[in-house]
Order: sequence, then C-alpha cells, then structure tokens
Amino acid sequence: MIMSKKVKAVIFDLDGTLADSFHIGLAVANELAPKYKYKPIEDSPVIRDLSFREFLLSHLNLGKIRLSFWAREIRRIVSQKTGDIKIFPGIKDMLEELSKECKIGILTSNSTKNALAVLKNNGIDQYFSFLYTNCSAFGKWGHLKKLLRTEKYKRDEVIYVGDEIRDIDSCKIVHVPIIAVTWGGNSAKALMQTGADYYAYIPSDINAIIRMINQKAQ
Repeated sequence: MIMSKKVKAVIFDLDGTLADSFHIGLAVANELAPKYKYKPIEDSPVIRDLSFREFLLSHLNLGKIRLSFWAREIRRIVSQKTGDIKIFPGIKDMLEELSKECKIGILTSNSTKNALAVLKNNGIDQYFSFLYTNCSAFGKWGHLKKLLRTEKYKRDEVIYVGDEIRDIDSCKIVHVPIIAVTWGGNSAKALMQTGADYYAYIPSDINAIIRMINQKAQ
C-alpha cells in the first residue's frame, strides 16, 4: 500500500526496530532451554529467515499453555535486564528529525514497564506521543485497529515501522502501510518475500521515506 496522503503519525515497534534486544532475548531463551526441554538456539541466517510462528514450531514446539508460561517467564527475566538494552546506532538522530515532521508513537508486544525503561534509559522517551503495549504476539493487527480509533487516525494517515514478518502481516490485515527495517529479527530476504511497502537499511532511510511520501502528497 503506497501512501498518497501526508504522514500524520509514525508508529514504531520497539524490540528489533528501535532497541537492539534480540541477543538478550535469545540468551534468556537459552537459559530456559533445560526447564522447557528444547535445544539451545543459535543465532543464524536460518533463524532470521523464519517467521515467529515458524520459529516457535521448529525450535520450541511447546503446547499452548506451556508456551504462555514460557513467554511470561521470558518477559519477567528480560525486565531485569532492560538496563543492558541499547538502541541501534542512528535511532536517536532519526527520531529527533522525525519528531519535527509528525507525531511518533509505539505499538509493541513488550510490557509497559519494560518499554518505558528502555526508552528512558536510552534518552528517547521524549519523542513519543503515545505508547501501546502488551500486544498479542499474533494479534498485533487488532491492537493497531484500536490505536487508530483511539488516536483518531485514518489508515492512510499513519505508517508502521517494524522488523518482523508478523509486523508486515498485521499491517496487511489492517491496510496500514509499513516500513520494514532490515537490522532486526528477520532478514531482509524474509521481509522482501513477505512484501513490505517500504524498506529501511539504516535508520536515516526512515526519514528519507517519510520526506518522499510527504513531498509527493503536497
């Protein structure tokens, strides 16, 4: 969905998009491997090419109840390590420039506590006008619809920025355009196969994309 109107708000995912938290999450998952009886997971191109659902099935294969316990425990342990989570290089400069163009918000599956800690610890909390947290791992599209209603935006007035296949899938359901960033959880190859509207290879690409959209909309 190529945008034809000026961008009023940019909605960001947090983990893997703004915050470099993948390796911390992977380390915590490996801490829990003996308890939940799966093999330790190595970061590899194979992992980066998988959707989150494919990853869960191929590497964890936990039942629904055990998976919910696992996810809750991952979040609890990661919350103790938020001080170690840094934003990617170039993110702060990108946000500062972007904040002059439009409103900026966050829609994440992470908890409110964890999200606020990461934003404040990295000195970027002041750039965000709204924060929506605790999204379902596979139902972010429903939370995105709620965000649009609550913040009073039309679908063609916003753009989402995420790093995973499931972000693209959710945006397609709601018909919200998406910029896929290639430095996060999923590889550029996987993101392109899924089909985002725009791609960012470095954070400043996001600014360039928004400028391009807004110039065409004038």
